[in-house]
Amino acid sequence: MSQISRDEVAHLARLARLALTETELDSFAGQLDAILTHVSQIQAVDVTGVQATDNPLKDVNVTRPDETVPCLTQRQVLDQAPDAVDGRFAVPQILGDEQ
Repeated sequence: MSQISRDEVAHLARLARLALTETELDSFAGQLDAILTHVSQIQAVDVTGVQATDNPLKDVNVTRPDETVPCLTQRQVLDQAPDAVDGRFAVPQILGDEQ
């Protein structure tokens, strides 16, 4: 027995504002039915005694600790730029002629 009907697929398509052809409705009904059949098989698996997990790996912080280090001054950074104006990087204009 089908777990999802062609009419249910048509209803879902209308809700999602999808314009499906008759062929697509038939195709999607079959595909969704196959998916729901697989989900039913998975739900039937006995998992008694199996601990639930959302991540099989141990959660370990693999990043280094934060530490402050000396950084460049604004002047040192701007000295490396091709052009700077009023303490900021100057870049070519990319939008319109307005300033």
